[in-house]
Amino acid sequence: MYLQPIFDSPDIMKQLPTETKRFKGVDNKWRFVMTQCGENPSILLNCSRDGLKDSFSECNKNLDIV
Repeated sequence: MYLQPIFDSPDIMKQLPTETKRFKGVDNKWRFVMTQCGENPSILLNCSRDGLKDSFSECNKNLDIV
């Protein structure tokens, strides 16, 4: 959450384009998952989605790089 204002800055976008792209990818994935959860708040359905764990693991790796 604290990275959002940093990577929304036009100056940072110019200076760190690769990191900005990685962050935006993670942010978009998170927003997509949260939208799905909002549409159907069943914990069993949401936690059993194929590839969710792998997707979150990949997002964590990208955040570590950023």
